[in-house]
Amino acid sequence: MPELPEVETIARDLATKITGRRISSVRAAFAGSIDPRGLPGTALEGDSIVRVGRIGKYVVLSLASGRTLAIHLRMTGRLIVDPPQKPAYTRVTLHFADGGTLAFADARKFGRLRILEGDPRHALGVGIDPFDRALTPRRLGELLRGRKTPIKVWLLDQRHVSGIGNIYACEALFDAGIRPRRAAGRLNARQRAQLLRSLRRVLRKAISHRGSSVDDYVDTEGKQGGFQKRLTVYGRRGMPCRRCKATIRRIVLAQRGTFFCPVCQQ
Repeated sequence: MPELPEVETIARDLATKITGRRISSVRAAFAGSIDPRGLPGTALEGDSIVRVGRIGKYVVLSLASGRTLAIHLRMTGRLIVDPPQKPAYTRVTLHFADGGTLAFADARKFGRLRILEGDPRHALGVGIDPFDRALTPRRLGELLRGRKTPIKVWLLDQRHVSGIGNIYACEALFDAGIRPRRAAGRLNARQRAQLLRSLRRVLRKAISHRGSSVDDYVDTEGKQGGFQKRLTVYGRRGMPCRRCKATIRRIVLAQRGTFFCPVCQQ
C-alpha cells in the first residue's frame, strides 16, 4: 500500500497535470470504488480542481466549490492522466471539459474515492502530518504519554500521525536507534526528538527518490520509485546491517512484518 512518500510523489505529479481543469462528467464502471460515506460521483460534475495535495495516505483534490475529492489508492490503485486508451482495470473516469480524462485503475478493487464537504482531515479521521510544524518533540511526547503499545504499532495508527506505514516505520526506527517493541510511552525526551528527526529525514529521502516500489506501486507515468534500493532494514531479514554488519531480524507486530537491527536499535 502506498505510504506518504509514494502518495506525495503522485500528488505532485498530478498537480502539474490537472490543476485548473473542469470536470464535465464522472463515469463509474465499478460503483464500489465511490465511497458511500461521501457524496455521489455526480457531485463532482461541473466543478474545477484548484489544488492537488496529500492528507496522510490520501491524494486530495481541492475543488472550486469547497468540496474535496480524497483518493485512497490502497494496494493496486493508480491515477492516470489523459491515457491514449482506457487503461486496464479502470474503475472510475473523470472526464474533463477540455476532452482529457483522469482514470482511476485498480486491479483488486480496494481503492476508494470519497467526495467530502467541510474539513477533509476531520472527515478522514487522520492525525497530524509528520511534516506539520506543530508536531514538535513536546507535542509528540504528549501523544505518546502513557501508551503501552509498541512504538512501531503506534506509528502505524493513522489516528496519531498520518501517512506512516510499515516500510517507513521500520526505516525511521532504525535511523533513530529505537527497538520496534519498545513501549511508546517509555521513550525519553532524547529518543522522542530523535524519532521525529528520523521520521522526517527518512520520508524526505524517500520522496526525493519518488518512493519505494516493493510491491505494486508505480507513479502516474507507470514508473517505479527508487528508494527500495536504499532501504536499511525493511525486507532485509538475514542480511547484514548496513551500519554494523549484524544480522537483520524480522518479527511480527500487529500482524505486520517488522525488521530491525538487534545491535543498532535499543
